[in-house]
Amino acid sequence: MAVAGNTPTSSFLTKIGKMQSAECRLCRIARETRGESTDSLAAETHGYINCAGCEGMATTVTATHHSIWRHLYDSMHAAQKSKSKLKFVTLDKESNMSTLWRREEFLRICSKEDLAEKAQDIEVTIPVQKSQEARYNLDPESFFVNRFWDRRPDGVAINEALQIGYILEFKRSTDRDEGFLEVKEAEANHHRSSTNASSVRSKLLLRSGNLSRLTLWWVTAIGG
Repeated sequence: MAVAGNTPTSSFLTKIGKMQSAECRLCRIARETRGESTDSLAAETHGYINCAGCEGMATTVTATHHSIWRHLYDSMHAAQKSKSKLKFVTLDKESNMSTLWRREEFLRICSKEDLAEKAQDIEVTIPVQKSQEARYNLDPESFFVNRFWDRRPDGVAINEALQIGYILEFKRSTDRDEGFLEVKEAEANHHRSSTNASSVRSKLLLRSGNLSRLTLWWVTAIGG
């Protein structure tokens, strides 16, 4: 019902005078279950209850994302032509950036030190989330570069002959609303700023020396 856009959300029910608050009921239940404060709840909209930001739907939404992406990722790998030089690196499971940059083929693209330097310049511009505050307060100096190394792309492929790495990110979106793709691009670019340049298709990750060989590709599923 949420994907179809006909769920009676709190936002809609408040708009027609059937509820007094537009706050997300699913988040409220999740917080009450954990014994946490229910202050400052987000508005319950169709978009919100279909994203991992909704505390009551996060597990389901994340599992759906992984299931669809795994099918797409396996399909792309299976559709490769025999002459293709592209190697899909994380077919079995996701790997964080730190694990990837222990591999020789990635070190040939750029050194870990160069990547860390450029990534930190961007990471410091990304706000520290509430869930990250404890880590930040423990070691503010190394927090940002460590946060980058902990990031886990949905998928990674590499062309060793050309020494180009491809960071693959998957986004789901409904196509009912005009401009849906631009909205999802903006959200993704904000959340993945340190592993992203600015756009959807094949933009350079970090434009400096060998770092221009690291490329981001978005894979977007639409219609639901």
